[in-house]
Order: sequence, then structure tokens, then C-alpha cells
Amino acid sequence: MKYTDYYASLGVNKDASEQEIRKAYRKLAKDYHPDTHPNDPVAEKRFKEINEAYEVLSDKDKRSRYDQLGANWQQYSDLGDIFGGQSRHHSRGESGSRIFDLNFSDFFETFFGEQANAFWDQRGPHTHDSGGGFGGHFRQQRQAPQEIQYSAEITLEEALKGTKRRIQIREETLKTIEVKIPPGVKDGSKVRVSSGNLQLLIRIKPHPVFSVDGNSLRCSLSVMEYEALLGCTKTVPTLSGNVQMKIPPGSQAGQTFRIRGQGLPDLKNPDLRGDILATLEIKISKNLKDEERELLERFKALRENR
Repeated sequence: MKYTDYYASLGVNKDASEQEIRKAYRKLAKDYHPDTHPNDPVAEKRFKEINEAYEVLSDKDKRSRYDQLGANWQQYSDLGDIFGGQSRHHSRGESGSRIFDLNFSDFFETFFGEQANAFWDQRGPHTHDSGGGFGGHFRQQRQAPQEIQYSAEITLEEALKGTKRRIQIREETLKTIEVKIPPGVKDGSKVRVSSGNLQLLIRIKPHPVFSVDGNSLRCSLSVMEYEALLGCTKTVPTLSGNVQMKIPPGSQAGQTFRIRGQGLPDLKNPDLRGDILATLEIKISKNLKDEERELLERFKALRENR
């Protein structure tokens, strides 16, 4: 099986900081986002590679394991020799969607899937990694003697509509619990599991376009200087698809426009949704043609002689 260089996938050095990795991911994910390249299998493949790389490099534990084994990972027939514990053979877990039906590679599942199972089989309370539609990243933490907490990463799209996760816990036997995550959860929200002493701590993955502000979503909207002067209609992304927004003449950089009802739902009242807040960024034209420069000079003279 071919080794996957996750650092190369994001175009960063091996000593890149968390901030550099996050910045590279956001830029690349925006460039290859399915909304930008509909029905483009090449862009879709690249988008999956970017997300798989970020899944590993943004997680300190996964990144540490990945760096420790490196390109010679296949020489270790027993991952337990590296991380401790007994060698066990496990069948591959379910595969499925994570972000926009992303299926992580066989390399990812082989590298991390068996390793995660080794930890899980040894400890009872365990780490379970899965790319399944009900999967996700779960890290169990003891908060109090009778309180057990798991964490689950979800996407903004999942926070919008609600989703499910399956948690595997060991009591007398291994038990699987399905947890419903309601629409409108935020980063840091806690979902109480029906078993009573279990909580699911929600972590929302960074989005390539939006940042969360309460129930609203913030994004940048780029226009050329002439579009800001004369007014225009721009395409603005939402979690449910693109919408058209009219930019009035004379709009200024930093001005924020609101698209009502396209943000995240309120956790207590899902029928109420926040807004999208698009902040204007004005780009200046470069490499002007002679005719364009002459027109701008005339415009300048007219403004100065008013």
C-alpha cells in the first residue's frame, strides 16, 4: 500500500504549527470545495485528500503516531510493539461519509483503524476512530468518579441538520450506543446520553468558508472596486446552497451584509435560525490596459473638478 504524505497534501512543512496547518487547510478546502467545482471528479478527489490530511495533522495524537512511524510504517507488523499492548487482528470498521460523503483512504483506515482498536481492546474505556457515517473521533475522559465523557467532531453541515454518532463502551461486554445530536449544537455543547452517566462533548470542525458567531455564520465576500462603485449581484454560499445578493452602489470595504435565516438553528427552538453575515472585501484591479487607465484618469479628473 502506498504511503500517504499528509504534509505534502496540505503543502506544509513537517514542523508546521497548528495555525499554519489550519490556514493551509482552509485555503485548499475553499479552492476545491464541491460547491465551487460541481461534478468535477478531480476536484472531489483532491478535496477528500485535503480533508483526510487535516483529520490527521489537526489531531495531536494522530499526528504524533503518524510522525513516529513515518514512511517505513509497513515494517511494523505489530503496531502494539510501538504503542504498547498485545497484537490483535481486527476487521476494518464501517466506512462512509464524514464531510460531503468523504471516504478516507485504505492507508488511513489501515494506519489508524488497527491502532485505535489496539487501544480500545486494552483499556475498556477506549479511543475509537472510524470514518463511518455514525463514526467520528471519540476520546473518553473521566470528569468525575461516576461521569464519563466522550468527544465527537462534527461538521457545520451536521450541526445545521442534526446527526448521529455511535459510541462503543465496555461494561460487562462491549456495547454500542447510538447518540442523536440535535440541530443547532455549538462547539462545546454537551449531549446527555440516555445511559445517564455519559456525556457527548461536541467539537465542530473548522469550515473553509464560515466562522460561527452564536447562531450566525460569518464569511468574507470579495468584489472588485468597480463592482463596489457601481453595485453588482454576487453569489454567496450558504450551508444549504448558493444564494444571490445585491451589493448596492458605493459599498465600502468592511461593510457587512446580512442574509436572514440562513445561519444555524437555535438549539432550544430549531425553527429559529441565525443569519449569514458577509463582510465586504474590495479587490483592486491590476495590470490595467491603456484604455482602462485612460478612463480612470478621466474619472479622477472629473472627481477633482467637482
